[in-house]
Amino acid sequence: MSHSAARLDALAAELADPDCDFDRIEALESELLTARDMALIPRLQEHLVGAVDAGNGYGRHVLCGILAETAGSRALPELLRAFAHDLGDDQDSLTATVTEFARQDRAYARSIILPWVTGPDPGLRRTALWLLGYVPEPDDLDLLADAAQDPDDHVRSVTMGTIGSHTKTTARAVDLLTTLLADPGPQVRVSALSSLGFAQQPRTLPAIHRLAEDDSADVRAWVAIDLGRFPAPDPASLAVLDRLAGDADTYVRENAVASREKLTA
Repeated sequence: MSHSAARLDALAAELADPDCDFDRIEALESELLTARDMALIPRLQEHLVGAVDAGNGYGRHVLCGILAETAGSRALPELLRAFAHDLGDDQDSLTATVTEFARQDRAYARSIILPWVTGPDPGLRRTALWLLGYVPEPDDLDLLADAAQDPDDHVRSVTMGTIGSHTKTTARAVDLLTTLLADPGPQVRVSALSSLGFAQQPRTLPAIHRLAEDDSADVRAWVAIDLGRFPAPDPASLAVLDRLAGDADTYVRENAVASREKLTA
């Protein structure tokens, strides 16, 4: 076994230990980041899978960083597979890494994620659809319209955001999101509202106003948030915000008041 492989195994063991020595982890991590030993890539991948399977978010963070530094953008498939698992951490650094790699080589990134969009694993579908928003192409809308009918609420919710990446370039994306405000999942409706709020298309306001009567307090709150994003006060929007300012839910009321103040400032 090479020196680097032994150091990697030692790092993996520390990461798996609840009573790990963080100073030792930092020293081993620094050594492996500096080494950039390409021969370690298969072993890195193996340890990364083990950390993810064990639900070890910190282990995933450290091993993904070493793998990314060692393999560069060629590590994107393994990084995305690790990213697809919700381990309860924010994944900020991994998010930044995979989006940067995808933008560096759009064709490579798309060659990885497009087959996943229609694959059997909902985690990979969700991850692929999310990343597709960072490397969009005009022809993606047909694929996204199909993904918006996915049986998994989380997949459909992510799809709303990716459709939103097309709203500045095609009216069809705005029309599609407006239609999807009728989705049965409250979180999906919230995601569609969020994308429409950033699009700021006045023709979508009547559809947004209708959701002020939604059964979900989160949806009603996002109606208020959305209306505050439009650049000019609209009498109908102000009337909706006045109604929401008297909502039974505190979060809805707070956002309605904040948006009305923003629009009338």
